[in-house]
Amino acid sequence: MGRIFSIMSGKGGVGKSTLAAALAEFYARQGKNVTLLDGDTGLRSADLLLGMQNKVVYDLGDIVSGSCDIAGALVPSPQLENLTLLAAPQMLRPSDVKNKDMGRIITALSEEKDILILDAPAGIGRGLKNLLGAAAEPVIVATPDDVCVRDAEKLSELLFQREEPKPGIVFNRVDRDLVHKGDMTAPSLLASSLDLPLLGILPESPRVYRALLRHQSILTCGDKRFVKEIEAIAGRLLGADVPLPSYQKSPVRAFFRRGGVSA
Repeated sequence: MGRIFSIMSGKGGVGKSTLAAALAEFYARQGKNVTLLDGDTGLRSADLLLGMQNKVVYDLGDIVSGSCDIAGALVPSPQLENLTLLAAPQMLRPSDVKNKDMGRIITALSEEKDILILDAPAGIGRGLKNLLGAAAEPVIVATPDDVCVRDAEKLSELLFQREEPKPGIVFNRVDRDLVHKGDMTAPSLLASSLDLPLLGILPESPRVYRALLRHQSILTCGDKRFVKEIEAIAGRLLGADVPLPSYQKSPVRAFFRRGGVSA
């Protein structure tokens, strides 16, 4: 049985799907048999991030309805022969896909793949809950701002209540200069305040944004520091001892605490 990583976030717009697609592509480039499952029913995006938007014929909804089997819905990457995508349905609601159906599909894929990456919907709604209980290793993606950190805390509390494995956290769009000036809290301190292991720190990068606008692979965006950290996160997820980048620590603002948020 392969490894299953569920990439999730407490709110949208933090780079969750970008990280999921980058990890899927990286592992495939390393020779692993990888599938990226887009779990965001009604709001799929993974096909765009992988450059497969014109190749999707069947999706997860077609498997659930019985219109095709799992193999028939997998979209092969035009660049990497060992990378496939299972696209999310655009015309269904999260309530139209049942937890047991997702569990069956995830189990079947994990038995055939080295790596299965679940791109979970943002937030803590029904779409996310459909992916829980699948023996996945959760990874929370957040940006180092107060609203996003608060939402990440709520998400981690939900996972704890549902007896899911303890998540790790990746902070995206981190500006080293702002951390040095004390305007942005150091990711290591934020992770400590949430009582979550820090899996990675992705820097703010105009080149990444430009690559997204051009539908280009993040791994070829030209930002060596960003790509190096994607590779490091991929290694840490598989147990490699890869040092985290050093960011100057700054005093953490004390309104995040385990068990609740105080104003």
